[in-house]
Amino acid sequence: MKKLACLLSLALLTAHSYASDRSTLSVGVDNDGTFGTDRDYSSGVFINYTSPATTPSLGFTPLSLSLWGISSIDKIGVTLGQKIYTPSDIASSQPQVNDRPYAGYLYLETNYISVSPVAAQRFNVTLGTTGERSLSKESQEFIHSLIGSDEPQGWDYQIDNEYTAGVGYLVHLNLLRDKFWSNSSLELSNITGGNAGNFRSDVATGFMLRWGYNLEDSLGAAEISTENPFRPGMLGPSGTGWFAYTGVKTAYVFNDITIEGDRSGLPSPSAQYDVTLENVQSSAIVGFAIYNERFGVNVNLSGTTQAYKESAHSISGNGGISLFAFF
Repeated sequence: MKKLACLLSLALLTAHSYASDRSTLSVGVDNDGTFGTDRDYSSGVFINYTSPATTPSLGFTPLSLSLWGISSIDKIGVTLGQKIYTPSDIASSQPQVNDRPYAGYLYLETNYISVSPVAAQRFNVTLGTTGERSLSKESQEFIHSLIGSDEPQGWDYQIDNEYTAGVGYLVHLNLLRDKFWSNSSLELSNITGGNAGNFRSDVATGFMLRWGYNLEDSLGAAEISTENPFRPGMLGPSGTGWFAYTGVKTAYVFNDITIEGDRSGLPSPSAQYDVTLENVQSSAIVGFAIYNERFGVNVNLSGTTQAYKESAHSISGNGGISLFAFF
């Protein structure tokens, strides 16, 4: 196993061209099975395409770091994603009091990305749907049938069909970067952002510590989140790189349809099944990414505090993996 890991590292670090000058295609998966659980944010699947570096046109110039005189690489990315949320007891065929609702989310997200060694930012517009249209019931039942897990019994009481729309902004600001050991560096950055829409609205800020090689060309790729936390399309102009990272953040959440959405399938009186959004939430992440001019991989573990006040669990966690290629 040790020999295999060394060979993989060697293969990933034998590159000479610039990965970011080409398109990026990635597939990411989140799942709480890493921690032996099946609740809250249970799983997610994400397919992303990011364009090669582009010169911002007049309409997109206000979204580019070049507006502030920073030499940046700008790209456009599109993500198709599905997220699944479940209560603690998925074997129960009855709705549970004081537990998170079943909820699914299928969405398409478009990002304008602008990256540099000192700052990286992305603006996004997201359109999606909850409810049966999200196909989350079918996805979870299929995956559970493959791996032999309990079949979820309560999707009849999921959050209703509702179309969603939202906008978001996230910025990474380099606070400190210095040589550490051999050719590696240490970096501290601030990550601040917000989202507004009927799926979820929030503001958040936190700090990330990274150690690795060519850090100046990968600022912005890793985020502090339990949901799709790695964005390979934000990798900068170096052909090779690796980094270990960890971070913590705190968010104020104004609304969350996966907790507060309507559920017309509930028996009366339905109010007994309502749960209360926890507005202040914190998250943490630890991970490792490595890439060359052709492909790369990221693995991470993340956790978050309770999303609703009635939760019996103070912390929920999941693991994630992202595979990506440049072409």
